[in-house]
Amino acid sequence: MKVGDISDVSRVKQGYIILKVTGHQVAGIPALKDVEPRIQDALYYQKLQPALREYLTKLREEAYIDVKEGYIDSGASPNETKPIETASAKATEAKKLKKKKEAGLSLGLLRES
Repeated sequence: MKVGDISDVSRVKQGYIILKVTGHQVAGIPALKDVEPRIQDALYYQKLQPALREYLTKLREEAYIDVKEGYIDSGASPNETKPIETASAKATEAKKLKKKKEAGLSLGLLRES
């Protein structure tokens, strides 16, 4: 059959099948020039994966990530640290939020006038 040809309906144990030829592959061992880019990609990704994992782990250790209950953190690092929240830190956050709201109101007043 040639590429693009469709076979007749054939009966098999599971039912009926129709085959379509999408391409031909030469039998035997392919030439190096044909498979060299695939080999290079495989070797590159083989070395890339551990380096990428190490880099992402380092980023996670330096970042503050808070995973809420009910979620699973599949990329967690055993060396991750979380900042300790204190009452003064919460008060500071509240003040920042209040300032943002006030700034938003003042911008709204400026736009109206």
